[in-house]
Amino acid sequence: MGYRADEVGFGSPPRADWRTHSQAPVCTVQLSLGRSCIVPSTMLRPLRALIAVFVALSVLVFVHTASAQNKTAELAKQLKSDDFRVRTQAALALGSTGDEAAIKPLCDAIADENASVKTAVAAALGKLTKPASLKCLEAAIAKETVPAIKTTMQKSIDTIKAQSTTAAAPPPPGKDAKFYVAIEVTNKTSRPAAEVEALVRAAMQAKLLGKTGYAVAPKGETVAQGGQVVKSKKLKGFILMATVEAPVYANGSLAVKFSVAMATYPEKAIQASFSPKLTQTNTPSADTKSEDALFKLCAESAVESFVKVATSL
Repeated sequence: MGYRADEVGFGSPPRADWRTHSQAPVCTVQLSLGRSCIVPSTMLRPLRALIAVFVALSVLVFVHTASAQNKTAELAKQLKSDDFRVRTQAALALGSTGDEAAIKPLCDAIADENASVKTAVAAALGKLTKPASLKCLEAAIAKETVPAIKTTMQKSIDTIKAQSTTAAAPPPPGKDAKFYVAIEVTNKTSRPAAEVEALVRAAMQAKLLGKTGYAVAPKGETVAQGGQVVKSKKLKGFILMATVEAPVYANGSLAVKFSVAMATYPEKAIQASFSPKLTQTNTPSADTKSEDALFKLCAESAVESFVKVATSL
């Protein structure tokens, strides 16, 4: 930030007064102290009122923050109650706070001896959708033996992962946009559809937006809405319909395959199809991290193939 010399006293006489309207404050510039103001008595009442409002608002913000912190702390104490019903309700309430500080008490309680409390804690961590919860959830599910509790834990893990991989809404078509691309993902794996769809969509969207002249349709856009964008912006509309096949583990390797159809948009007249397939060796058993990495690479490969066809049409 730059400062004008007359605002801090540099480059001006050691002392100078400016007097204007009788109601205006009289300001004095001092070389070492900067600007100070003497306010006439007629201006004190509204000034004091303004200061009072500012102080009141500041107090309200402080009280709200303190109240939220106190609520989380109080619920955390209730998680240590001798009554499992109190602990269960406290866990569910912590999940509704949206407070990052709720993670630690919930993770500490995930080993509770009561099944209802455990289930409530697992559900609460999923409702918070904070990535920091994943570590304790994954550690807990590895030790859990009760199927119903494991199911709740897995659901929360999937929810958090899907939330963290969800692509941000794409920007509207810019002045240089020539192509408008919608993305549709079908999941044929045994993994949660929301998780796979979010990962693949995010990878394809990022790859497309990295290309000059490409815009991406937002998730949930109707065909009618898409058609209006294409028509009003005079763009070439396409849709990429990607089907994620189930990963195959065989002979110590992992194979991932996509089936991608390229069609006009919004008409959906098929123009081309691509089937990117990738294999990773030394992966004899289920490995979701490796699957995710190959899903992303397949999605990017499909986009590269699409761009080559689109620019030739």
